[in-house]
Amino acid sequence: MRITTILKTLLKVNKVKITDVYFEEDITYEPILIIRVEPYEGQKNRCGKCGKKSPKYDRGTLMKRWRSLDFGPTKVFIESPMPRVQCKKHGVVSQKVSWARHGSEFTSDFEDTVTWFVCATDKTFVATYMRIDWRTVGNIITRVYNELGPTKKELFRDLKNIGIDETAYKKGHKYLTVVVNHDTGKVIWVGVGKTEEALDEFFKLLTKEQLKKIEVVTADGADYIAKCVNKWCPQAELCMDPFHVVSWATGSLDEVRRRIWGEVRRLSKSQKRDKPGRPKKGEEKSKEEDVAKTIKNMRYALLKNPENLTANQELKLEMAEKSHPQLYRAYLFKEELRLIFKLPIEEADAAIESWRSRAWRSKIPEIVALQKKIKNHKDKILKSIELGFTNARLEAMNNQIKVLIRMSYGFANTDNLIALIMLRCSEFDICLPGRTVQNSSKTAA
Repeated sequence: MRITTILKTLLKVNKVKITDVYFEEDITYEPILIIRVEPYEGQKNRCGKCGKKSPKYDRGTLMKRWRSLDFGPTKVFIESPMPRVQCKKHGVVSQKVSWARHGSEFTSDFEDTVTWFVCATDKTFVATYMRIDWRTVGNIITRVYNELGPTKKELFRDLKNIGIDETAYKKGHKYLTVVVNHDTGKVIWVGVGKTEEALDEFFKLLTKEQLKKIEVVTADGADYIAKCVNKWCPQAELCMDPFHVVSWATGSLDEVRRRIWGEVRRLSKSQKRDKPGRPKKGEEKSKEEDVAKTIKNMRYALLKNPENLTANQELKLEMAEKSHPQLYRAYLFKEELRLIFKLPIEEADAAIESWRSRAWRSKIPEIVALQKKIKNHKDKILKSIELGFTNARLEAMNNQIKVLIRMSYGFANTDNLIALIMLRCSEFDICLPGRTVQNSSKTAA
């Protein structure tokens, strides 16, 4: 077998002739293998973007190199002249090559391998293993994702039930809007920001027929989501996600705890000691200081579900019932609201009205404010109970996104972040070179 045939098989390049093979030293004085190739005549003078035959623009005297997969410990580069062509649609562009994507300095196999690794581990590991720059990893996954243009349209096929939520990706109130298909459990779109304009970009991608087929949209109580849904698909049922309703209740309960803790703490400070400074060792603290500390450490006992409480946390709740009735009443309101979502729709309406009536009379400011929220979103809450949809799957996706960002030590480019989210949390299957999709899927990773 000829050496050129072996090299073509290893590099997975066809319809080219190998004109030279030689070693060269890079800046670290390590040997690198250069394989110089030239496309056959039938493969020349094709537009790098659309692949159509186009008139030659120049000869391309400069040689370009593409990094390929390593041969053992040795770096390998493919080298070839790069003439430009005059495309009717794209203007003057570089000639298309069969082994690399347009505008890339790496072969397609190299980029596919990097993308597969990034879907399974962090960018720092991939950059070290593949011997490339950390930022280059992000550019590669964006390029691979953008090539999947036709596949991205398949994500919007047969959309009926979708969930919309936002998640923070950076400090300083930087958010992403995430849309999930409830029927497949996969992310179908991610956009920057949590505004009506940002969400409009998703609905603009759908055809009129696809918009009419949407039946259910689950979301939190954000006004911009309701406006977008009413504007683009008014026939869809907008459901208030139970997760966010319970989250409102736990937030209100925590506000009650903090308020009572602050009152007790201020009372303990008002009772000044005779001597300035910290109390000496063995000196007894005031009763109010002990109570304030107990309330402060009661947070997790109040927010957890009763079936998940430890013995120590159950004891703290008993103490709250005896010493701070208002805090314990707020806890009971939270638990009653959580249980309403387990009732059948025939009983849920009356249960919500009964809960609101007692919450209004409770004279607990935070609970009174909560019942006003419940009143404003009552129809959406009942619709969620009736249809049985929640954003639990979307919240799980949000956690995956946060883990992904943490593993990658952040992203300077939001396009790279969105590309990685879609490749990892959507229906795309990135295949390792020489493997089938079944043997090289994300689930196997």
